[in-house]
Amino acid sequence: MLSFKQSSKQLLALSAVTLVLSACGGSSSNNSQDAKQVSVSPAPLIQAAPVSADVMQFAGKRQNYRITRLGSTYVVLDTTASKPATTVDASIKVLQFADFRVNLTIADKAKTLSVTGLNNLIDLYIAFFNCVPDADGLAYWIDQVNAGANEAQIAESFYLVAAQSPELTGYTSNITNDNFIRLIYKNVLSRSGSTAPNAAEVDYWSSQLNKGASKGSIVRAVLVAARATANDPNWSWVASLLNNKLDVANYFAVQQGLSYLTRSDNITKNMAIAAAVTSSSTSAALDLIGVSGNDLNQTTTSQYGNPDSLANICTPAGEKNWVRAHLDDVYLWYKDIINVPQSLYSTPQDYFQALIVKSKDRFSFTSEQGSIDDYFQTGADVGFGFSLTRDSGAIRVRYVQPGSPADKAQIKRGATLVSVDNSPISSYLNDAQYDAIYPVKAETHSFQIQDSGSFSSRPVTMTATTVTTAPVLQNQVLNVNGKKIGYMVFTDHIRTAETPLVNTITQFKQAGISDLVLDLRYNGGGYLYIANELAAMIAGKKAVNNVFEKLQFNDKHPDATADNISYFYDTDSYYRPLPQLNLPRVFILTGSNTCSASESVINGLKPFMDVILIGDTTCGKPYGFIQTNNCNTAYFAIQFSGVNALNQGDFTNGFTPTCRVSDSLNYALGDQNEPRLSAALKYASTGACPTTAFSPAPPPAAFDTVKDREPRPWRNNKLLKVNSKFR
Repeated sequence: MLSFKQSSKQLLALSAVTLVLSACGGSSSNNSQDAKQVSVSPAPLIQAAPVSADVMQFAGKRQNYRITRLGSTYVVLDTTASKPATTVDASIKVLQFADFRVNLTIADKAKTLSVTGLNNLIDLYIAFFNCVPDADGLAYWIDQVNAGANEAQIAESFYLVAAQSPELTGYTSNITNDNFIRLIYKNVLSRSGSTAPNAAEVDYWSSQLNKGASKGSIVRAVLVAARATANDPNWSWVASLLNNKLDVANYFAVQQGLSYLTRSDNITKNMAIAAAVTSSSTSAALDLIGVSGNDLNQTTTSQYGNPDSLANICTPAGEKNWVRAHLDDVYLWYKDIINVPQSLYSTPQDYFQALIVKSKDRFSFTSEQGSIDDYFQTGADVGFGFSLTRDSGAIRVRYVQPGSPADKAQIKRGATLVSVDNSPISSYLNDAQYDAIYPVKAETHSFQIQDSGSFSSRPVTMTATTVTTAPVLQNQVLNVNGKKIGYMVFTDHIRTAETPLVNTITQFKQAGISDLVLDLRYNGGGYLYIANELAAMIAGKKAVNNVFEKLQFNDKHPDATADNISYFYDTDSYYRPLPQLNLPRVFILTGSNTCSASESVINGLKPFMDVILIGDTTCGKPYGFIQTNNCNTAYFAIQFSGVNALNQGDFTNGFTPTCRVSDSLNYALGDQNEPRLSAALKYASTGACPTTAFSPAPPPAAFDTVKDREPRPWRNNKLLKVNSKFR
């Protein structure tokens, strides 16, 4: 289920990123007319490090000292000499070593911004200058944000600074719009030479500038677009590269609080560090920094404790201690975690997100425990019962749960939400619209609904209630050219899916179907044991007692890896025999929302039968979770990856369909003219894909400046039951 929320806070955070610069490119100037139009103060030039009352000097290099934070003060120990530790007075703001300055205020300053705001601020150092920030410069720009600098001021101030160092940045005050776009593509998307933007891409963005869009807003838009490439098989490395640079930048400026001693070094060396980062590794960049093993704000040792002994200590510090211990114990990429100070994050949930290895992990999350437990056990969720998507510049209905308020209001697939509470809806929802469309409690809202095929809208008033999901939304036996073909729409791998899945397969078996079309285009996943049962019923005898999926945990849990080999089931969770179709092939309708446990169905079946995918590329998630609860929060850290009987499981870019076919909301699910179902039926008869079946979205749509928000991210999962192997 997708929603489309445009948050003013998110916009400010994104353009706060535009504030970014002190060392990498110099300071802004008030000499030009453009500079006089903004009120952001210029960043101070960094020359030779000053000696003042708030600076304490040490003769050796930073790596030779251990710094420990004790409340508002620090203790510094020279690890190369037999000397007592030096206590740093609370008035000291900077520690100066032979090679670095260490900013002692950056931790508290960084804490004043949200995690997203801080990361977006750092992102623009990368976007404009391909460098990591120095701690002194970053602290300055954080101060500017907190002083009230608005979005436009931040964006344009940053660009003006860039234009003052053309020999380093490539920007000039009179740069053409076309060349500006090419430079942004080079810095943000690493697209130059043979991968440089084509004329259409340059023209699109250049036209936005010609229409009055600021350069800062264009940079922000391209950054968002770059982040959105995570699932793209051709460009996913761009998002990985940006995430790795973000991790290194956080480590350098925030965790270590580092700045070089001269402005020149802060430019050239910080650029060299960023340039050493690749989409698959940060090692070379960290080696260039040369400071490791003692983070400025790290208050714990390398021994994080036993998560079991730290559980249910429900204070902010207690919960954060548990989070760190939990991730060190079970997280698939625990070795790659870059430590961040607990003190920077006000909640354990934010701390959890800060520790996640974003270059590899776009899935781990937290949520309120009760709502997740209710949904996966009973299918219960508060709402109106419609699933929405953005389509053709509007918010439209994908499907409706039977018996829900939307169903009772005769809202069907393809309907458009024109307005809510007299507020017109565009491609994205504002805060008030989002809260009205996705309520968390029973409340009444008015809508204007334009039904599919209608030229006018009608008023609808609905009261949100607890809607129980029908995981098998539809099933029918189609008679096509004398053949019986089963068609099933399956949307959620939840506990209550077991019975309707068994009943549907039983009906198909009794009807004597010769082919099956399994519609998983909107199925984000859920329990792995449900996926196993479904796959077993489809494949039948040839798969039973063979491996469905082998789970691979981190190297701290070899026993879990050895124990968690899931074989195709022949009984349900109550040990009743499962019906078996024994089909030689299956057609699966897919899309970008086909994720996780749904992909396990595809991957698990591939060694045993012909799996023909119709639609679009799946989401690419060969990983899974075991829900772990602490202090009423459900934590979902990636704990395992999965492979099939042939040890195949590397589908992080998703499964590519046999036939690419666009989704169309203008046809009901189950209508034989609906493009994806029609393509499957054609292939079943002819063995060939339709000739013109796929209409990709126009290029500008890939660069939307607002990211779609998932109101129920926990629905896109591969889950093991707690305290159970598979079921």
